[in-house]
Amino acid sequence: MKWKTSDGDVFLKSGEYVDSLLIPLTPVNFKQDFKSSVAMGEYTELLCTEIERQLHGRLFLAPNFTYVMGEDKDIPIQQLTSFLEHVTNSGHFKHIFLVSSDVYWKEFEHTTKGQLIWVPALPLESMDENYKFEVVKEQVKPLFQLIFNEWQRGINS
Repeated sequence: MKWKTSDGDVFLKSGEYVDSLLIPLTPVNFKQDFKSSVAMGEYTELLCTEIERQLHGRLFLAPNFTYVMGEDKDIPIQQLTSFLEHVTNSGHFKHIFLVSSDVYWKEFEHTTKGQLIWVPALPLESMDENYKFEVVKEQVKPLFQLIFNEWQRGINS
């Protein structure tokens, strides 16, 4: 399910089946590393869209969590922590997955609520659209295993 009104209506009616939230972490930097931040954001968004497509009905894709990259290093983690508190307090989601290509988040992966899935961005800009889609489909396969393992831990606990 995506962040759109039609999926929102379905979520409100059958939310007990949608126990997982997928949050793309998207860096923005218009000064330095502009192209790098765009590439990371594009790649993360493509991965998350494919994960949502294949796990529709069990997983809700949040809007991109966008943050300024490289300035005050504490601000993004403070903002994400606040956002995750809101999500947790909503009581809707048993599992939270954070997806990013920005290595910045690796420093905080054990201190945030939710499981960080860090994937280095692939250079997609020169790929044919069909090939790009095939590459993304292949890249999400190991990510499914991470998600399924987390779901399994939830069943066993």
